[in-house]
Amino acid sequence: MPAPSPVATWRWSVVWLLFLATMLNYMDRQALNNTQRHLLAEFEPDPARRNAVYADIQFAFGVSFALFQIVAGLLIDRFSLRWLYLGAIVVWSGAGVLTGMVPAGAVGALIACRVMLGVGEAFNWPCAVACVRRVIPRESRGLANGIFHSGASIGAVATPFLVLLAVNRETGEGWRGLFVVVGAVGAVWAALWMATTRGDRAAVIDHVEPADPAVPGSSTPFTAAFGMRAFWVCLATGVCVNLCWHFYNQWFPRYLTEDLRVAADTELYILAGFYVAADLGSLVSGWTTRRLVRAGHTVERSRQLVMTGVAVVLLAATVPAALLPAGALFGLKVGMFFVVAAAAMGGFAIFFSLAQDVIPRHTATILGVCGCMSWLVISGVTKTIGEFGLAGPGKYATLFVVIGCVPLLAAAAGWLWPRDTLQH
Repeated sequence: MPAPSPVATWRWSVVWLLFLATMLNYMDRQALNNTQRHLLAEFEPDPARRNAVYADIQFAFGVSFALFQIVAGLLIDRFSLRWLYLGAIVVWSGAGVLTGMVPAGAVGALIACRVMLGVGEAFNWPCAVACVRRVIPRESRGLANGIFHSGASIGAVATPFLVLLAVNRETGEGWRGLFVVVGAVGAVWAALWMATTRGDRAAVIDHVEPADPAVPGSSTPFTAAFGMRAFWVCLATGVCVNLCWHFYNQWFPRYLTEDLRVAADTELYILAGFYVAADLGSLVSGWTTRRLVRAGHTVERSRQLVMTGVAVVLLAATVPAALLPAGALFGLKVGMFFVVAAAAMGGFAIFFSLAQDVIPRHTATILGVCGCMSWLVISGVTKTIGEFGLAGPGKYATLFVVIGCVPLLAAAAGWLWPRDTLQH
């Protein structure tokens, strides 16, 4: 198989803008996760009720995020991706700013802001995945997907340090200003996006492959996806990698607060390391896939090998991470969680690549449906954990081991990818 051909510099610059958008997306989202100990104390005075309130807030975000991914996909495959992306970041950045202005105790208003955040943020992944599909050749998409999605963990790394700078670790004062500042940065990205994607580049980004009977697969309607094995493999992979990663994203901070009882500043440093490891996992996954293609493996086999490796590493790290005592082995325990983070994030580069190959001209809609189903599952799990008290001191280890098995299902699904899939 020939080596991947060079990709024009401007195309990679667009990928890095997708990285920045995803970084801001996660900063707006992680601001709540990283200030949860202060925010929950202000909105729910009863400590016994805080996990339930936390679950309700996350559930509201998750459902809105899930449902609007389908809306986003349908719109992106029909209208201007360039303008839709701009509008989305304005909405989610505005939601972040408004969160910092919610009065203490007004849980309903806080939930409304998180719903608005979910609506805006739902567009990020369908927009980014469709954009990569349109500007980056197939053999390099794993790397491009890894780059843009690594913005999630970089944003998650930056947020704890912003919390350390802006929020009083004892009183929690300053958490509102953090939401306002992070939300306002979206205006900078909007200006960069419009400046970088104007002219002929806008036409490439907005291009939707037309239905052409002479081009195999180009006239396939979206509804045909439900009869394709490739779609169901993609969906299973997406649900599994999303469930694993977002479980950790939502509950690992509570684990540090409740179970390990680390100090506020120590918690933020651990979270920063956790997301640095996740970022490396995303990049290594995409890079390894590309290297395997260069070594002569097919694109499909390269993805299968990487996803299998990611799943095995994740489970192997999860067991000691969950079960090691926190005393003298605290450093090793945290290190194992960093490996878990890297492996959990590594699966996304593969999932996005699969979504780009099911029906190329409906990439955003395919990603939207997979994202919607993933987040409905995630939200249901979160709600169940909160309502039935499954999280709390001494309870997290079992949850981690169960979730650690989920990526194995994604790897198994990947080996069912049809061999006769058209190469685009």
